[in-house]
Amino acid sequence: MTMNDRALTTAFNRAELAISALKQAGFTVISIMIRDSAPRIQIARHMQCDHLIQNGKASYRHLGRYGRQGWFTQYGCQVYWSESLH
Repeated sequence: MTMNDRALTTAFNRAELAISALKQAGFTVISIMIRDSAPRIQIARHMQCDHLIQNGKASYRHLGRYGRQGWFTQYGCQVYWSESLH
């Protein structure tokens, strides 16, 4: 499925807003991917990640036996970071 110009522009605008807010909060953005009009932003793990998890504003999903990703939504973008469990 290909995205039309309008959907792509909207996705980039949402990503720009989210990245700006993340940087202002002290997060380091590692990568950005837009898939099916849904921006995904990878960040470096930050001490605020624990705070987001503890307050129910972020969740974990487990990846295999030794890894997990934390994630939350910002401006319609999925923001995630990776953690190792060993």
